Amino acid sequence: MKRRDLIATGSVSLIAAGSGCMNFSEGESQDEPRVSMPVTVDNIRVGFDTEQVIEIFDLSGSQLPEENQEHNVRIDVTPLEQYGVNTEDLSVETTQGRYGPTEAYNNNVDTLDITDGIIDLVIRTSEDASDADPIALKLTGYQFTDVEAVTEVQYDIQSPDDHVEFRQGSFHGVKSGSKCGFALSLDGEFTLVDPQLLSPTLCLNSINTYRDRESRQDIYVEWLTPEADEVVIEIDISLLEEYGTIEGVTVEPLNKSRNSEEPMVWGATLDSLTVDDWTISMKLVPDPGTNYASVGVQLGGLNLTIGDPVRDVSYDMTIEGDVDETVETESFDIVDDRPDGDH
Repeated sequence: MKRRDLIATGSVSLIAAGSGCMNFSEGESQDEPRVSMPVTVDNIRVGFDTEQVIEIFDLSGSQLPEENQEHNVRIDVTPLEQYGVNTEDLSVETTQGRYGPTEAYNNNVDTLDITDGIIDLVIRTSEDASDADPIALKLTGYQFTDVEAVTEVQYDIQSPDDHVEFRQGSFHGVKSGSKCGFALSLDGEFTLVDPQLLSPTLCLNSINTYRDRESRQDIYVEWLTPEADEVVIEIDISLLEEYGTIEGVTVEPLNKSRNSEEPMVWGATLDSLTVDDWTISMKLVPDPGTNYASVGVQLGGLNLTIGDPVRDVSYDMTIEGDVDETVETESFDIVDDRPDGDH
């Protein structure tokens, strides 16, 4: 199957139809019971991911009467059927989320079930919903038969309760519009991805030269399909020489979550990682039989000075040991984003 060099950005809209509307209607009393829930949905990498996690976190709402302390959430995942998934075979359970210890999750879940592709979740809180623990749901049992390189998918998230509304959740990620969806959705976007149809891609966070005096940059290499016993990646960061020096610069793996020191590597082991003479070098040893690998690292100790913001710059990247010889590189900005009053 021929791999594609161009990626269209996929997205999902988190719909709060009916009573679970996104905003207060005009003239509606702000004093009425109201609970707001951010929702974030993982992307799915076909042939690699065996589960999808849906997280509900940072609930807001206070002074709720007892009759409004039960919150019903319904998530319709039947759109997966058009990609060969029998939603009757899907199962759902609570799981560990990305942030916080295991015991800090799912303590407000009253009941959880899935029937005919509809997840029914009941959350119980005190009168102050903001005291509720985050919730993480794991969806398993899907098999895909017809997927493009990147496909837009939409789940319908609603509540029959008048006091419940939803808003899009957001995790820290790469530059908006990035071709690297990575492991999770950004601002509620949800993409169904076939990694073998995509070219290796370098994704880069912007650099803020003011932050902590010594700036950092998160760097992700995505959509690798290894064909050798090792994959060697080199990233030329010499364009930064115009704005500072490499003395004191470090590079280290990003962690998969705040509560884990496990490196952000999928489908492989990070065998080596160095930065020397304006070149980041890393070696990945792929897992046996993997059809997908990726890695995230952080460049630290940057001491850069700029005048006006530097827009849409990128590094050069070379890869050995991947199926696809084409390499995509994304752009980033260098800014001096000082707090108000510090200019």
